[in-house]
Amino acid sequence: MLLRLTHDEPRLVALALTYHLGRPGSELDPRTKQPRDNGIAAVRDRLLTHLDAPHADIELDARGYERLLSAIYGSITELRVQHMRGGAKSTVAGFSEAARRLFPQLAADPAFALDLAESLMMLHRRLERAVRRAGAPVAGSAADGGSGSGDGRKGRRPR
Repeated sequence: MLLRLTHDEPRLVALALTYHLGRPGSELDPRTKQPRDNGIAAVRDRLLTHLDAPHADIELDARGYERLLSAIYGSITELRVQHMRGGAKSTVAGFSEAARRLFPQLAADPAFALDLAESLMMLHRRLERAVRRAGAPVAGSAADGGSGSGDGRKGRRPR
């Protein structure tokens, strides 16, 4: 699916994908436990070259879309914790540095982390609405025969 990102959304998505890639084991095949390239790093790297453009288009398959939504939620949690800890560094590799590079005002104002978390939540909602309106199949949805969790675990809610 093709997603068009505008305004600060490319920066927000780049931050979320940095969060995803910084988590140990995030890009391991669940069955073989071997690294696999899901294209998430390439999407993030491409976004980083389009931060000042009026918009950026990214292409994700259903699994990549689910990973992005999960990464957005994880980033929200990291930003909230960073705020509660007075701007302390994240335990996710590269997240704090990327956040300060993408949003320089964060270095001067740790409370800005809450503004970013709110923006990420609004982006998450917008993406879900847009994909639902487009009728695009999502990994784990009933449309592709999955369990609905998006992560291959039957009967459990996604984290």
